[in-house]
Amino acid sequence: MTSFTRLATGAAALTLLAVAGIPEVATSAPMPSPHDAKAVYVPMVDVGDAGNTADPATGFGSVGSAYRIASTDITIGQYARFLNAVASERDEHALYNPLMANDLTVAGIRQVAWRDSFRYEVIAPQGAAQTPAATASERPITYVSWFDAARFANWMSNGQPRGRQTRKTTETGAYNLTTREARSGTAVSPSGKNPNTGRAPLFTLPTENQWYKAAYYNPTLNSGAGGYFDYATQSSTPPGNSLADPNAPGQANYTWAGKLSITQALAVDPNPNYLTNVGSFTGSAGPFGTYDMNGNVWEWNDGDGVASPVRTLRGGGWTSYYTYLQSTYRLGNAPGNQNSNGGFRLASTVAPVDSTFYSLVQVDHPGNAADTTGYGAVASTYSIGTYEVTIGQYSDFLNAVADTDVYGLYNPSMATALNSAGISRTGGSGAYVYAPINNAGDSTNRPATFVSWFDVARFANWMSNGRPTGAQSATTTEDGAYTLNGVTTGATVSRNAINPNTTEAPTFSIPTENQWYKAAYYSPLLNAGAGGYYLYATQSNTGPGNTIGSTPNQVNYINDYDLSNTYSVTRAVAINVLQNYLTDVGYFRGSPSYYGAYDLNGNVYNWNDLDGTARTVRGLRGGFWFSGPPSIQRLTFAQAGAGREANDTGIRLAAR
Repeated sequence: MTSFTRLATGAAALTLLAVAGIPEVATSAPMPSPHDAKAVYVPMVDVGDAGNTADPATGFGSVGSAYRIASTDITIGQYARFLNAVASERDEHALYNPLMANDLTVAGIRQVAWRDSFRYEVIAPQGAAQTPAATASERPITYVSWFDAARFANWMSNGQPRGRQTRKTTETGAYNLTTREARSGTAVSPSGKNPNTGRAPLFTLPTENQWYKAAYYNPTLNSGAGGYFDYATQSSTPPGNSLADPNAPGQANYTWAGKLSITQALAVDPNPNYLTNVGSFTGSAGPFGTYDMNGNVWEWNDGDGVASPVRTLRGGGWTSYYTYLQSTYRLGNAPGNQNSNGGFRLASTVAPVDSTFYSLVQVDHPGNAADTTGYGAVASTYSIGTYEVTIGQYSDFLNAVADTDVYGLYNPSMATALNSAGISRTGGSGAYVYAPINNAGDSTNRPATFVSWFDVARFANWMSNGRPTGAQSATTTEDGAYTLNGVTTGATVSRNAINPNTTEAPTFSIPTENQWYKAAYYSPLLNAGAGGYYLYATQSNTGPGNTIGSTPNQVNYINDYDLSNTYSVTRAVAINVLQNYLTDVGYFRGSPSYYGAYDLNGNVYNWNDLDGTARTVRGLRGGFWFSGPPSIQRLTFAQAGAGREANDTGIRLAAR
């Protein structure tokens, strides 16, 4: 009853059959375009204690280097976004299985004909017995083969591109699935380099050792020598399976004493959905912070990473008995099999970019063509700030490194120029303290201003160095993404290929003009899917309004398209030198760029690095609160001395 293989072959005492005749679930939701989906975010946890010994009971679990693994399985919602990105025209490699809709025990996703293509819709769980606050999109995806999981990893590693299932989207990246052995049904080894980015793949499936270590190993066992639990709930006692108290330790979605977790019944009813939301058992995390590595769904892994006609699964599923959850149990299966109790999670050996302090959006579709202006072509996937760096974030930076402000990161106008203030500074040199001020309301979430290119470069260094606390030195602000060594005026420097403090590529930098331009104006959907550029960074060729809120195509600037010439904040024509004119970042909720970044037009100019070579000037893009329509168009650029500090200019970072 509990084995992935038994469900596949029907040899179990209780075989779960797809209920093909049950009608699809109706929905009242509107039918959006397949391209409306947002980017997929996969939360990862770090697995350290590199070089740990293997489990003496099984020989598994030894991993020679630190890595990351997803804290939860890939969900129905995430997989639906994947399908909408790469299977809306034609599903060449059968990434969608109709049982994702018709087997109500685990549904689901429904494929719907939409205009001349398909859209994939998350459908609600059915049946009377459900977990509290049932959320279809947050349950693990099932009916996925190893090849489906590998294509998802490719897509993630390629920057979540949209289009047909090709080498640029699903067929290469983490795995080369175009080879003869892959086409013959052999699971291939992961690629050392993603041919689409020239770098190590961002995501793969975990090896069996990586999966095993994250599930069962705890470095604090045996007086700090490390050791292994029998179960992935940090216990060597079989878990319970009750959702009565999800915070209780030692619980999992599996079959305990013959009773299924969801219904607590002895038999499977084909109508209820038996999956739980990923992470539902909040009190049963693994040693490194993963969830559901026992129960819910079996998880594909890469075995020993060698090409093979068999791949392994671990952890047990909602149909499994406790013996299948144990560290000693492993399951081999043909990599093309798809089943109602099998899913996957991702792993990564690439160091993470910290996006908890500073939100990022991913800019994919690498290798896009330049605009007629000559700008916008970027060869690789990158990320850019969702918002401008805020006054609150810049205050944190100052408090970390500027109790003695050696290099003038603080400009007194940050407190006194009320059009854009601000940040206060109290105390004396050696004991400076910085804080956002109340300037016609809390200024914390407004963009920081009065920053030079050199200030921005130091902020990028600080971010790339892990936001350290201490004096302005080579390990905090003076080296990292840029080698500054005390320079505050004159010629800029090029971005470092390697951060000397981490021996890796800098995680954060100032965007080049092409990176900024693409994130603002490019959409791959324009020109019948060939890609192109909007005139404004609000996904529009029509001049924006300036009304704050969720109405589309609005910007914080002086609007003269309607001949009102009014400021966004005051709705007045005349300027008041005592009035704040900045809006909180992201306040124009209906006006993101295609990639989901806000305020790329208006609010404040953003510094950019031009072409990245050292110069005495740097670029400004996007317009600001005191500017009119021409300043925010893609046709307009500005350049200024890198030491310039003013109330119209702020910070937006890029990330690798």
